[in-house]
Amino acid sequence: MIESDLYTYINDQATITSLVGTRIYPDTAPQKCDYPFMVYSKIDTTREMHLRGATGVCVARFQLDVYASTRMVCESIIEQVRLRVNGFQGNWGTTFIHKVRLESESNGWDIESGKDTGIHTASVDLVIVFTESVTDFFGG
Repeated sequence: MIESDLYTYINDQATITSLVGTRIYPDTAPQKCDYPFMVYSKIDTTREMHLRGATGVCVARFQLDVYASTRMVCESIIEQVRLRVNGFQGNWGTTFIHKVRLESESNGWDIESGKDTGIHTASVDLVIVFTESVTDFFGG
């Protein structure tokens, strides 16, 4: 699945894990998590079709959110993500990745974090074009 492939790829990038360690989480982080950390969420997936059914080509959009005690740390992590994924083509595990595009990037301030001083945030949206296996309902 593309979610686990994305996690494995990011977790294997030493330039990213040197900054966040193993604190890369799907959807939400544990309540008492050390900073910095990264949360990734799949926003949506569309699947391309033709007249005979599915093509196997999919487009998934992910949001990666980084939380850190300083803006500089957030920006450093997002920069490493950009360098490692933007424009990537190849395999993530057994999934062929046609293209990864960093679509948008933002910085912010999470006053809701429960800290008196808040916490810095940075986010990127990734668009990942990949191939998945399909069933041929017409036999060839």
